[in-house]
Amino acid sequence: MNNIQIIKKGGIEIRIIRNKCISAATCVVYAPNTFDLDKDNIAIVKNGEWDRLEKIIAAAQSCPVLAIEIFEDGKQVYP
Repeated sequence: MNNIQIIKKGGIEIRIIRNKCISAATCVVYAPNTFDLDKDNIAIVKNGEWDRLEKIIAAAQSCPVLAIEIFEDGKQVYP
C-alpha cells in the first residue's frame, strides 16, 4: 500500500510517498519551512508559508530514496 501525502498550494503540488521515507531528514534541512518529520519520524508537508520552489526541489533531490515528488501547474518537475 502506498501511503502518500498530497498537498497543493497555488500551482505547486508536493507528494510524499511515506512508506519510502527512511527518516534521513535531508528535506527538513533544505526546506525547513516546507518539510518536517511527524511523531513516527516520517516526512510530512507543513502548514503555513512554504519555502521557494527552488528550495523545495533541492529538498526533494536530497532525498536518498526519492520519496518526494514535486509538480508545478500539473507537470511533474521532480523526479
